[in-house]
Amino acid sequence: MESVIVYTGRDLRRMREEGGCGHWTASPIRVEAAEYLVCVRNRREQWAAMDYEHGEAFLVARIARTKPSAQAARITIEFSSYALIKVPNAWQLLAHRQRFPVAYLETEELFRRLQINPVELEWQPLVDDACKVHALEGQASWSPALNATQGNDLTWTITEAKRSIAKRLGIAAGTIEITIRC
Repeated sequence: MESVIVYTGRDLRRMREEGGCGHWTASPIRVEAAEYLVCVRNRREQWAAMDYEHGEAFLVARIARTKPSAQAARITIEFSSYALIKVPNAWQLLAHRQRFPVAYLETEELFRRLQINPVELEWQPLVDDACKVHALEGQASWSPALNATQGNDLTWTITEAKRSIAKRLGIAAGTIEITIRC
């Protein structure tokens, strides 16, 4: 199985805001078939984060799916969990300084070159506990974090939430869009 390596200036905060790592010119089919995403810092963009050294691998993520990017003909790679790593000169190790910012490598070879074991990494969910989004019978659902004093079960499907809002506002449920940011 393959994994994907990207050469990115985006940091984890921005990936959370955008719902993944983007905006790549890559095959959604090939990326979705991949197991892991490795992010390597590219500091050569004017807007790039300066948190890691140029060429250093800083994040490994379990790929969940892709979604169309806001930029035409590009994709964003969504991931469910991630682990922070620190591997200097990773772009050279993994992609041999290729100029195109997306590379593919067999997963076993990827971890061999990085000298890390994915089982030993400290995996963290991309979305924190205060805002959980997950699939439930084919529909997204939302569960706000409840403190111990709240006894109510506040779990709704997106469809139920839209219906409730529409009824209260006296408008069609199809006109409502719900965005969840964590």
